[in-house]
Amino acid sequence: MSEQTYDWSSIAKHPKYLELKQKKRTFLFSWWIGSTIYYFLLSLLSAYAPSLFKVKMIGVVNFGYLFILSQFVMCIVVALVYTKVANNQFDRLTDELTQSLQKEGAI
Repeated sequence: MSEQTYDWSSIAKHPKYLELKQKKRTFLFSWWIGSTIYYFLLSLLSAYAPSLFKVKMIGVVNFGYLFILSQFVMCIVVALVYTKVANNQFDRLTDELTQSLQKEGAI
C-alpha cells in the first residue's frame, strides 16, 4: 500500500477550508460561552440569591431542582443543535472542500 502525501500548507490556505474553520469556530465558541454562563449561573444564583432556591414551583419541587435539571436539558439541546448544524453545514462544506482539493490535485 503506498502512502499518499498531502500539501497541508495549501489545504490550510484554501478558501473552502478557511470558511469551514471560521463557521465551526464561530458556532462552537458562541455555544461554549452560552453554556458556560448557564452552568456558572447555578453557583452565582445559589450564592447571591439563595431565597430563589426556596421558591416552590410544582408541589415540593422548588426552583433549584428545576434549574439543576435544566442543566441536563441544556446539554441535550446543545448536542442536538450541534448534530443538526454539523450534518447540514459542516459536512456540506467538508464535501465541497474535498471535491475542490481533488479537482486541484492537492489530495
